[in-house]
Amino acid sequence: MDDPLTYDPVLDSQALPRMRLLSPLRPPQPGRALVLVPDSGPALTVRPGEDIRDARFGAYQSMFTVDTTEHRLVLSIDLLSRDATFAFRSRVELIARVIDPAEVVARGIRDMSGALYGHMKRMLRKVSRDYDIAEFHDAEEALNATVRDFTGDSAIRLRNIHVELLVDEEEVATSGREFRDVVRETRLNGMRRKRHVDMLREDGYEGLIAEIMDREGPRAALEWVEKGRAEEREARLHAMRMVLERGDGHREPFEQAELERAVIDEVLGGDGSLGGGRRGRLRGSLTAGTPGTARPEGPTDRKADGRGEDDPAEPERRGALRGEVLRKPGDEGPPEDEPVTEPSSRRPEAPRTPKARPSAAAPDPGPGSGGSERRVSRVRGVRPPGGGKRDGGGGR
Repeated sequence: MDDPLTYDPVLDSQALPRMRLLSPLRPPQPGRALVLVPDSGPALTVRPGEDIRDARFGAYQSMFTVDTTEHRLVLSIDLLSRDATFAFRSRVELIARVIDPAEVVARGIRDMSGALYGHMKRMLRKVSRDYDIAEFHDAEEALNATVRDFTGDSAIRLRNIHVELLVDEEEVATSGREFRDVVRETRLNGMRRKRHVDMLREDGYEGLIAEIMDREGPRAALEWVEKGRAEEREARLHAMRMVLERGDGHREPFEQAELERAVIDEVLGGDGSLGGGRRGRLRGSLTAGTPGTARPEGPTDRKADGRGEDDPAEPERRGALRGEVLRKPGDEGPPEDEPVTEPSSRRPEAPRTPKARPSAAAPDPGPGSGGSERRVSRVRGVRPPGGGKRDGGGGR
């Protein structure tokens, strides 16, 4: 139901004859008031239940019936903001009632909303001009605080005044659709990101490559892999250059050699984060023809020797470093205080004494006999028989 925009407080007006013997004046009904206008002097207001003087005779020239009940009115007022190019659209709701019918008749008020519009507009604009168009809620609160204690004037009583700032309905619908679209798109993006994160956590780079292949085809996935491999190779080569060109003077030769081998294995190796666990062709060709860089035996060789793949009878071999002495698993190492020499300077081991037969008594081995395995010194060589005496005759 639409609210009434205005009403006319004067319900009826008529001229009165001088003689009213057959039709005397009577008091008004509840909610009404009679305003009798004489030829001279102030107007007389008659309310319900009051007696009328000179009801049959009198010098009243006209009579007005005024509505004194309450009416709810709605005013639409445009209020300028701090920037004059923008205005607040306001809806002012109030309840109006005539409290002085004679004053209303004297002012000639026939449109109640029109009578209130000008004053309400001036009062509200004094407040709205202090607020920017973006300060919507603050402006509305300030406007309601201004009209909260306003009760009208001596002729019209006002109460329950409320100011509501409005926005355009089309603008509300458009902004609402845009907001819902943004919310929906944000949720979809969040779901996509969560799916991608879960895929990377479960499948790693392989899952990402599979996604690229599914969307753009195998050629795009291959280009992405090759590009990643090229960047990885460039980083490894840069690291190798730094190690080879910036040798540390405080580093031992075998440490430098070990570091160089580790870097070269990393550069030539094909086990990278992109592409899986295949060895590089360059590394395979180099290690196959390089002496002293033996690789672990393959499954075929192990099976041919009668050993399984997990048989630890022969440990895994590796390539010899420069300056390193190779020895068999059963050999005892030299004393810690002797220097390490080149592999070519190592003397052959002395032949071991065969075991004696059970029938013959075994002679008592001397302290310098070769009954036990002789230890080879890289400095002194093999100790000669006979207790190691220099004159060879058993005494100094």
